[in-house]
Amino acid sequence: MNFFNWIRDGVRHAVLLGVSDAVGDIGTPVEGDDISQRLLQAMRSGQPTVIDSRPEQRPARKKLGRSLDQIQAQARAS
Repeated sequence: MNFFNWIRDGVRHAVLLGVSDAVGDIGTPVEGDDISQRLLQAMRSGQPTVIDSRPEQRPARKKLGRSLDQIQAQARAS
């Protein structure tokens, strides 16, 4: 594999993941909904708009390791 092909594939993969995340945050358009207005609003506010009619929810991310509160509680108990 050529170095430039490797970079191109990496960029393509990153863009596709970014689009996937954006669709997950903004949601898919509902019949008669203007997606450009929601996209503009999300870009202006910096926060994604929450849509009630999402067909599926993302699974919650599993936390790895222990939190600082758990470590401190264990230290106090010892």
